[in-house]
Amino acid sequence: MKRLRLLLVSLALAACAGASSAQTAVEPTPTDVIDLLNTVCIAAHGDRALVRSRASEAGFSAAPSSLAPPIRNASDVELFIRSNATDAVILMTGKITRRVGRDSVVMEACAVNVRPTDHRALDRRLREVVGFAPVRLAGLEAYAWLQTPEGRAPTRELSDPQFLAMARTGQMRMLAIDRQANGSSLAYFLPRVD
Repeated sequence: MKRLRLLLVSLALAACAGASSAQTAVEPTPTDVIDLLNTVCIAAHGDRALVRSRASEAGFSAAPSSLAPPIRNASDVELFIRSNATDAVILMTGKITRRVGRDSVVMEACAVNVRPTDHRALDRRLREVVGFAPVRLAGLEAYAWLQTPEGRAPTRELSDPQFLAMARTGQMRMLAIDRQANGSSLAYFLPRVD
C-alpha cells in the first residue's frame, strides 16, 4: 500500500510543478474534486479512452511525460493538467501491480489531485457521498467495498487477506484519500487478481 501513498504524493508534487505550465484559462471556480472524480474516473469504469475524452471535455490537457511521477510497479500512466486562477488540478490514470503472497493484484487507477482544498469540507462531503466509514491503509484513508447487485458492501478492515479476497471477486472498488499541505488527492481503484 506504500505504492498507493507514493501515487497520491506524486500527484501532489506534479500538481505543484504543473501549476506553472497552465493551459487555456477557464472560469475560476473551485474544482469539486468529488464531482470530477465521479464524472471522469468512476463513470469511465476503467475505460481509458473514456477517461481521456471526459478529461478533454472538462478542460484538461495532456501533460508532458517529464511531469509523470515515477511510481513503483505502475504502467500505462497518463497525466492531464488543468489550472486557473482558483486551483490547479492533476488527473492521472494508470495500472499499479501489487504482489500479495503468490498473487498479483492489478489495480486500474484514476486519481485527481486538487490544490488548494478545504480538507474538513472535503472529508465531511466524502463521508456523506460514500455513506460509510473509511479504513486506515498505509497511512491513508480508504473506502473499500464490493459492488453487488444490491449496492455497496463495505469492509471494516483491509488486511492483505481481506484485500486479496475482495480483489478476487472482480467486484472490488476502492477510493483512497490523501491530504498534503493545502491539497488533496482522491484515487479510485478497480483491483483484480491476474
